[in-house]
Amino acid sequence: MPNREFDLTIHPDGRVEVHVKGFPGKACLEAAKFFEETVGEMLTQQATHELYEPEEQVQYRLENRR
Repeated sequence: MPNREFDLTIHPDGRVEVHVKGFPGKACLEAAKFFEETVGEMLTQQATHELYEPEEQVQYRLENRR
C-alpha cells in the first residue's frame, strides 16, 4: 500500500493550501474534495503525474475524537 499524505498550509490571510500525495488516478481528486467539503471552496487546482496513474479503490472514514 502506498504512503498517502496530506500537506496542509494555512496562510495568514486564511487560505488553506492542500497537497495530496500517494493517491493514484482520480482518487486524488476525491481526497481533495474531502478537504474542500471540510475547509471550504477550492479556488485553484493543479494536477500532478499521479492523476494519470492507474486508479485503486480508496475509502474515507472521518472520526470525531474528543
